[in-house]
Amino acid sequence: MSKLFFSQIREDNLVEREISKIAKPKKILVIGSGGCTAFSILNDSVDQVICVDINPAQCALIELKKAAINNFPLKEFLAFIGEAPCQNRIQMFEAIANDLPDYAKEYWQQHSQKIEIGINHCGVNERFYRFIGENICRNIYDESVWRELFTAKNLEEQQAFYEKYLTTSEWKIAAKILLSKTTHLQFFPGYMFANASENDFAKFFLRQFEKEVKTKPIHNNYFLSQILFSSYLYKEVEGVPFYLTEDGYEAAKRNIDKLAIHPESIKELLSNEGSIDAFYLSNVFDWADEKGKDLICNGILQAKSAKAIVLFRNMLSTSQLPEDFMKQFICDEELSERCEGLERSMLYQKITVGQCV
Repeated sequence: MSKLFFSQIREDNLVEREISKIAKPKKILVIGSGGCTAFSILNDSVDQVICVDINPAQCALIELKKAAINNFPLKEFLAFIGEAPCQNRIQMFEAIANDLPDYAKEYWQQHSQKIEIGINHCGVNERFYRFIGENICRNIYDESVWRELFTAKNLEEQQAFYEKYLTTSEWKIAAKILLSKTTHLQFFPGYMFANASENDFAKFFLRQFEKEVKTKPIHNNYFLSQILFSSYLYKEVEGVPFYLTEDGYEAAKRNIDKLAIHPESIKELLSNEGSIDAFYLSNVFDWADEKGKDLICNGILQAKSAKAIVLFRNMLSTSQLPEDFMKQFICDEELSERCEGLERSMLYQKITVGQCV
């Protein structure tokens, strides 16, 4: 089975939740990854959430979180996934193992050390972020400096922090090295960066980071907190993924049977589905070639309900989608802009939301 790349989703489910409040979809398709978005949009008004990921290891992770949510109260769940101290994670796994489909049960029986670590911290991406954060806090600015940013009272104080600490040559050189293609390749397979040059990600991150610090409150940005401190911001409103709050967890637990997890490609899944009201597509178009985009877009048109919402993100570049699809896609510029304002992950330069009719 393939590697587990993402224990957590590096996308802000504030976006998906805002769209769901407006569109009120009953049947939703969402990309799996670490499962945070799928669990956070489970609520009483939804009939079905279809979670798809071509990587069976990711689906095994989501299945394990699903079983744990179904069986444990929030405090125990947080301990099990590694967000609180725990001495008996293996025993907790054994108590819920029979609730897993065979492929997921087999995966975790073969990777029990990941359970002992805490499944929220065992992905390749999480190891990469720990490497980044430890180097930043050890070699550039220590935690006390970064705490200043999280305790800033307003944007003016954040902008002053930026000018003081994030315009120096030391910071820019360190970011360039830590986020270089060479560094990424120590953690990720080469195909993920086939079209990227050595410093694309560093330049992109520095631009995004400047934009975030200067224009959005940082005090509850748990994405940045995860990078720097490997921790969420539990005391802040929206300082954790919604499903890890008391209200979000209870909603996910009540509706957990509405979540269906599919270890297959989105193209395969769409060929067998219909009447989908919302497509929350992460940044799938960033990874797809022209043929792949055609297949996904044709699948959406075949599987959608009469009026379906489509959301997708773009990282380094925007996607040119097939003409036939764009003829039926009406972009909501105002909502897209609002969602870009909600997104705190610092990973996406563009968010597009619209309706397929």
